[in-house]
Amino acid sequence: MKPTNVFFDRSYGYARAIIALVGGLILVIWPETVKNSIMIILGSLILAVGIVSIVLSYTGKWRKEKVPLLLLNSIVDIAFGLVLIIFPKFFTGLIMFVFGLILLIFGLGEIINLFRTAKAVRVPWPLYIGPAVTLILGVAMFFFPDKSGNALFVIFGATLLLYSISEFASTYTIRKEMKNVEVEIEKDIKQIEE
Repeated sequence: MKPTNVFFDRSYGYARAIIALVGGLILVIWPETVKNSIMIILGSLILAVGIVSIVLSYTGKWRKEKVPLLLLNSIVDIAFGLVLIIFPKFFTGLIMFVFGLILLIFGLGEIINLFRTAKAVRVPWPLYIGPAVTLILGVAMFFFPDKSGNALFVIFGATLLLYSISEFASTYTIRKEMKNVEVEIEKDIKQIEE
């Protein structure tokens, strides 16, 4: 079976629900740790790339050739990777600040577009909800990057928990119904054989 089928195959419903449950609980209980861990993992990957690049610049086919650009790139990667590992909170806050600015611009831009459109045609009020929420999230992330980051992780975790409950319920219900159908088919086959 292809790995992508796992996401859509009903027989893996309980596995998906358990994974979502564990992920949701981790995000809800430890959002700050998850945020920092993501930066540390990213820093570790960049550090590893830098170390591999520096090793390659002194070994193999590049040993005879001087590759100053590869060496410079390695040093930059190692330095940036170490900074991400040592100061994960700063970079998480910076990323949330940038994401907040992007959401703020998108939300405000969409609201302005809707107001302009409303001058020419009638715009239903529910169309303002999405941009307004985007704008509010953008403002929160822009002005309070640390707190909003935790809140977003908690919201995402809570959504995963909701999905987990839904997946457990639907898998149980569908499996029960499929067993009932199988029993009915077996009864029909026995009646036909008799």
